[in-house]
Amino acid sequence: MKKQNIMKFSVVCLLLLFVASLSLMTGCKGDTGPAGVDGTSGTNGTDGTNGTNGTNGTNGQDLTASAKPESCAICHSDAASAHQSQYNDYVDTTLAATIDSVTSVASGTYYNTTVQFTIKKNGMPYVPTTSYNLKSEFDQSTVYSVLYSSGTRTFGTPVSFPTASFTTTGNGVYTAPATTLTYAPESSNAEVYVYVAKGKLSTEGMQLYSDVANAGMAFGDVATYVSTANVSGCEKCHGAPYRKHGYRMATVSNLADFAACKVCHYDSRTGGHTGWQLLVDDTAAYAAQAGAPTTAQKTKYAYTANVMNDVHMSHAMEFAYPQSMANCATCHAGKLTSILTTANFNLTTCRSCHPVTAADGTDSKRAPALTSLMTASGISYTHTSQIAAGLYVDSTTPPTCTGCHDGSVGPAFSTIHTGYNSIISTVSGTKYADAITASIDSASLSGNVLDIKFSVTDSLATGLTVTPTVQVSLYGYNTKDFILSCHTRDSNSLRMEKTIGTANALFTEVATGVPNTWEVTLNLASYAATTTIPAMIADGTVKRMEIAVLPAMMNAAGDTVGLNAPSKTFDIATNGFVTYYAPIVDAVKCNKCHDQLATTFHSGDRGGNVVVCRMCHVPTSGGSHLEMQSRSIDSYVHAIHSFQAFDIGSINFADPVQKLEYDHHVESTYPNFTITNCESCHNAGTYGVPDQSKSLPGLLSSSATISNWDRNIGTVPSYITGPAARACGGCHRAEFIKEDDAANLAAFNQHTKENGTLLENATGLLNTVITTIMSIFK
Repeated sequence: MKKQNIMKFSVVCLLLLFVASLSLMTGCKGDTGPAGVDGTSGTNGTDGTNGTNGTNGTNGQDLTASAKPESCAICHSDAASAHQSQYNDYVDTTLAATIDSVTSVASGTYYNTTVQFTIKKNGMPYVPTTSYNLKSEFDQSTVYSVLYSSGTRTFGTPVSFPTASFTTTGNGVYTAPATTLTYAPESSNAEVYVYVAKGKLSTEGMQLYSDVANAGMAFGDVATYVSTANVSGCEKCHGAPYRKHGYRMATVSNLADFAACKVCHYDSRTGGHTGWQLLVDDTAAYAAQAGAPTTAQKTKYAYTANVMNDVHMSHAMEFAYPQSMANCATCHAGKLTSILTTANFNLTTCRSCHPVTAADGTDSKRAPALTSLMTASGISYTHTSQIAAGLYVDSTTPPTCTGCHDGSVGPAFSTIHTGYNSIISTVSGTKYADAITASIDSASLSGNVLDIKFSVTDSLATGLTVTPTVQVSLYGYNTKDFILSCHTRDSNSLRMEKTIGTANALFTEVATGVPNTWEVTLNLASYAATTTIPAMIADGTVKRMEIAVLPAMMNAAGDTVGLNAPSKTFDIATNGFVTYYAPIVDAVKCNKCHDQLATTFHSGDRGGNVVVCRMCHVPTSGGSHLEMQSRSIDSYVHAIHSFQAFDIGSINFADPVQKLEYDHHVESTYPNFTITNCESCHNAGTYGVPDQSKSLPGLLSSSATISNWDRNIGTVPSYITGPAARACGGCHRAEFIKEDDAANLAAFNQHTKENGTLLENATGLLNTVITTIMSIFK
């Protein structure tokens, strides 16, 4: 697994930090306090001599010296631009290519074909820097020609032009000859495709290039090819422009969308990733064989490596796909009638997403096994012949399902799959979140009693019951972080969360007499804590609150549908709503991959608003599922998208399946092919080193107890640290944890200690650190 070079310190810095860190297996302790005083003299003995002095006392933890602001911004003021520049270089379009001509001369049964193309950089002819040989000049350089049959909508076996024969006159014009074509492309139904790439970027995942150019030319009726998928679907998760493998574009000038992909994923190519199906069908076998299918398994899982199969299988089986595969509209929006036809209801299509038996159990986030679906149908006897055959068939001759599944005997394909995720959209494609909206209508504070009015509008007139929950979290000082979360229980085990119709002594429901309209009051003085909320308001610790409404609604199947949760900031001094700070991330960007936030990792009533996520994901709690991270949303989300594994302490590494699933997860790559595309989630200007006056110190969880793995990373305690160590460390620590890199993890902790705060957690210490640090900014 490749490491993120951009996330590593310099060798010199690491060596210095390594020396400073005396223990690699534990985190760094705080600065020591003064030595204890000498013990008192002993009593006189029988011989009249004095007793020996007592030993020195144990050194204490000196908060005055240790709880200090971070100096990260001094050295890392350009961290944001440096991170984003990697992806910006990748999507840079200053290199361009065009195909000027394709000419062929018959030579026996073959043709001598020459493709002439021009490469420009910043609009000027590209002049080679190393040689006039394209192979030496570029890391990737290829010219393809492929035939197309409009009758069957299929592409034939491509011909690759020998790169070593490419020449140039040095003025940006290149020629690529080939002598093995049995047709003249310019007078056939054919396409010619050119791509070049150079300038490898330092990324942690797939190899990306700073200079990429693609060009195409279509002849005959190849221009009539129209894919049933949309490039915009790929760009939702993978960024725009979408480049497969980092250099092959799905949209190429003069070619239909995805036509360039067909030069490799042509319609008779034998699939080479049979291990993907083995991974989900028999995980134990995959683990035992280190992911290498046997000859028999390759035959069993044989498939055609066309675009549909490789895309469906990779997303349904190989990758940690962030939404349901049943949500076909993600990639096929506007074209569902073309893919959900009866003609496509066959085992080739089904097996591209579904495992057949899932011998080790179907992952809830993946498509269910075909055999279990057949059994669950209650008429499995009708599928006996298919089950007997194992449902493993040569994809070139798949048995058809349409004999029964034409809507008369069995349900039609479009009935089984509507193309939409049923907890996100209706069968017609209307998103619940667009049609059913919650709003916070008013709030006022009288004494210690906060009155909140809210409502829900159902433009679909579903008639379904909405059961909302109101939440209140308290901002700490003038920061964007919550010092008291709605999710934190008081000494009476009560939270500042109220679900309508359920009891919570902190709240009182007020009857409104209007359907889907509610009013509740919250007595802030009733929240029982060491420091009361009125006291926190009086001393200026709390000046604002965030009020949120989670509008839970269940569909006919009993599933909570995906709705957006609104929130508003309430200012205590003005006794009204205010615009507090600019959004850090854009939930619309999150939904590009997730479609509707929270439907795959929480409940569907928590979508559309990252501020609501932050009301529970606060810096004052350590990560419960993620070791050595904060529960704070910045640490959590950074670690999750760096593919640090959840609940590592519950994994038995002696179990080959569990170990495989762990390894498979941590080896995943963020779908932009690099985690450093910060603006895939963040708004511009919001992902630099955190402003300490606007962000609280936070708590990191300790390391987990690992079962049956002699890990290099030993016991790491729970730490209190600053906002940059918490947020930026979400990515950096995740990388060190995934790599089991104890040395760099210890060095990173030491670095954050020397340039900020890193203290072992103790009862009451976090509040002391917060008070100490935030007093600087009052």
